Amino acid sequence: MHVSVIYLILLAFLISGCAQESSSENSNWSVYLGDSGRQHYSALDQINRDNVGQLEVAWIYNSGEPSGTMYASPLVVDGVLYGLSPSLIAFAVNAATGEELWRSDLDVNGAQRGLMWWEKGDDKRVFFTAGKELLSLNAADGRLVKSFGENGRVDLTPGGEKRGYLGVTVPGVIYEDMIMLGFSTTEGKDAHRGSIRSYSAIDGKLKWQFNTIPLVGEPGAETWPEGSLETAGGANAWTGMALDEKRGMLFVPTGSATPDFYGANRLGDNLYANSLIAVDARTGKYIWHYQVVRHDLWDRDNPSPPTLVQMERDGKVIDCVTLTTKSGHLYVFNRDTGESMYPLVDVETLPSTLPGEVPAPIQTVSSVTISRQSFEITDRTPEAKKSVEEKIAGWDLRPWAPPRVGTVLIYPWYDGGAEWGGSAFDPATNRLIINSNDEAGILELTEIPIGSSRFGTYATNCGGCHGLELEGTDRGVALRGVIERLGYPEVIKIIGQGKGQMPALTELSQTQYGAILGYINEPVKDEPTTSVDYALGGYVYLKDHEGLPGNSPPWGTLNSFDLATGKLVWKVPFGNFLSHPELGYGAISYGGPVVTASGLIFIAATPDKKFRAYDSTDGKILWETELTAAGFSTPAVYSVDGVQYVAISAGGGRLGPPSGSDYYAFRLPGDDAK
Repeated sequence: MHVSVIYLILLAFLISGCAQESSSENSNWSVYLGDSGRQHYSALDQINRDNVGQLEVAWIYNSGEPSGTMYASPLVVDGVLYGLSPSLIAFAVNAATGEELWRSDLDVNGAQRGLMWWEKGDDKRVFFTAGKELLSLNAADGRLVKSFGENGRVDLTPGGEKRGYLGVTVPGVIYEDMIMLGFSTTEGKDAHRGSIRSYSAIDGKLKWQFNTIPLVGEPGAETWPEGSLETAGGANAWTGMALDEKRGMLFVPTGSATPDFYGANRLGDNLYANSLIAVDARTGKYIWHYQVVRHDLWDRDNPSPPTLVQMERDGKVIDCVTLTTKSGHLYVFNRDTGESMYPLVDVETLPSTLPGEVPAPIQTVSSVTISRQSFEITDRTPEAKKSVEEKIAGWDLRPWAPPRVGTVLIYPWYDGGAEWGGSAFDPATNRLIINSNDEAGILELTEIPIGSSRFGTYATNCGGCHGLELEGTDRGVALRGVIERLGYPEVIKIIGQGKGQMPALTELSQTQYGAILGYINEPVKDEPTTSVDYALGGYVYLKDHEGLPGNSPPWGTLNSFDLATGKLVWKVPFGNFLSHPELGYGAISYGGPVVTASGLIFIAATPDKKFRAYDSTDGKILWETELTAAGFSTPAVYSVDGVQYVAISAGGGRLGPPSGSDYYAFRLPGDDAK
């Protein structure tokens, strides 16, 4: 045979093999948000701009009794879809048909956004966290892996610490047989000290720990006043992390130090709160950081997982990492050096009227924004404008105004611009796709007098009927675990409106509500306070007389940014509130987008219960369908036997929509999917 013929045959074989390998690789969605770099990207292109309008339901799986919220994004490995119900029952179904393969009810509770996959040889496991526990399940049958931790469970409570709530609500990062996790904690003085911990995926043993609130003598400790580190809390990574597998670098976004809105006992910049930190994924060793808010007084947690991206600068392709923030800023950093790829600007803050409080005089922020930075009153109708004008009369409307006893307008509000859904990166165009919230919030502090306590407030108002230790009495039900069962919104509703024989406790202040909820969540008797303190009056946004946002629209947008320049390519209003389904001004959204190689953006996330496909070139809606409940989660894109699917969980449970427990999978009609 001629050499050139042999060469062509070998070349064809190699191309065929590479294509099969690529197809096999792209068929799974085995990592939360698509990959460890949190790119929200799928290389599958069977569903495209021309045929996406033909998508139909392939199957619906009801995962259990709807309750509270369900944010979980599914994983798909080798034709099996793994998910979590609202009550954290783990399950596996046939990813092509929705047929149930197994269910695992481990009697756990908490909020959770997804799962983790690990395999080594024939050992294949699914991990997820429930509250303070890390659980390891056999992927074949859903049974606990007894050799992991204590009979399949690891208690994540930091050793020796007796503080408030601790839970892990988002999947961690798996790398070289290690599971790297942050955690959520309270917003008050009982918050746990932030840290990133790495555990063995094989036996659950702790491998390394990086303290995001440094110990005395560690780098960053000098930004805390003497004596404050012993009692400091927060600076925790609750939203998820990104991993550069080639470099072995872990990128960690952190939240605010606590207490959230009064920092007289934590003066200084408070490293590593409100930062993006790069650490060595193998050892936890510090590499670099950037702090986006110094001495945070506004609960400006970094809310989104970072996204690994590439951008072109001066003819060179640079590996970068993005960070999107509640303050509505977009940061892009060089992965190796931490250098900001966009200009940074200094913003002056204002002095505080609270005793002992000293805000940082300067905040240094990105020059690129994903939401507006100044408040404009609603112009939707004259009635709406008048109602808001009356509400905000006497408020402090200045940007970066510190909290006070009284009302400050915070803009963007606590759940904006970015939220925990994160961003999608399109490698074909080097664009970042992000849904952004654009509402104003109410920041109002209440003075807590000397002698107050959570236990005392609960005992006075609730203990007679429900027992001082939540054990229940002949007059009232036990309250142990009630927040996990019903969720905070429902418990707050019952306290305020009453239920059955229980009267409505309408005379309580927001501070008293918070104290009762705090004790129900963590029934530990706290000592009465010996000094005056301050508490937030509630996480609420500014609304007009019809319950719509009090600032000018749009209130929620889907956006595409050119990463090389930081310029906006397009912006479209995103979703609607249920009360005004045809308004077209956008709405608050939770959950993120996925972008595909065929130029589609799939995203649910809005309270109107819609699941949509957008054209990535211009933001035009190409397809939409209605779910049984809002899809406050991120889709998964995968293929089975050559057929591409898009799956989403519909959990609802906030912003008005009903709760749900359905998982949906969509595909093209039979002949068009081949």
